[in-house]
Amino acid sequence: MRYALRTGLAVATLAGSVIVPSAAFAATSHGARSASAADQCTVVATDGVGAGLGVRMTMSPQGPSVVFVDEADGSQVKRFGTLDRSHPALARDAGIEAEILNPYGSTPQLLAKTNGGRDGYYAIQNFPTLPKGCSLDEATVVKQCTVSHQDGIGAGLDARLTMSPKGPSVTFIDEADGSQVTRLGTLNRSHPKLPDSAGIYAEIVQPTSWDPQLKSKTQGGSTPYAFTSFPKLPKGCPLN
Repeated sequence: MRYALRTGLAVATLAGSVIVPSAAFAATSHGARSASAADQCTVVATDGVGAGLGVRMTMSPQGPSVVFVDEADGSQVKRFGTLDRSHPALARDAGIEAEILNPYGSTPQLLAKTNGGRDGYYAIQNFPTLPKGCSLDEATVVKQCTVSHQDGIGAGLDARLTMSPKGPSVTFIDEADGSQVTRLGTLNRSHPKLPDSAGIYAEIVQPTSWDPQLKSKTQGGSTPYAFTSFPKLPKGCPLN
């Protein structure tokens, strides 16, 4: 519910005012530049978020990141750490609110609020745009957004269920030695169901959805089908 409230306020901010940095900090704000000659696809922008704080927002093929700086001297406020894909929001006890929205997308934004209670308001700042010819590293996105877990399905078999931006996949594991049962192959979007000749029943239900399940049955007769949910994609991850 907290996230939904913040998102609602973010929409209101987009429709209304946008935060304005202090005059001293604004002199060097809103400028995107190359982070180094060696990496022309990394750009940095600085801005103010109020309460004497500034943010240094970095965008690269590996995604967005944020560090907080003191407006007075430009030093990093280390107690806030760094926000990035793996840690997109400050803890609730940080004293301010800040979160990267759409951290795996090409147009992430920073949602921030530095004044508590009803006196402050949420504001959204855009990350700098990647330079022309640069793009997000899709392999990095897939790696960071891939999650797996393993469950027993009977008859001495485990199913390793994996969820990634490319959708769900299943491999079958021998419980005795942990080796993959290669004769059963892999289930995925293009091959969601085992053939009748496999000796067991296994099928990915709703393979293109956010909430696929594995439907399985390893024993004959009146034994009911089992349904096992795939792990959820990490927050902010895309589903292609």
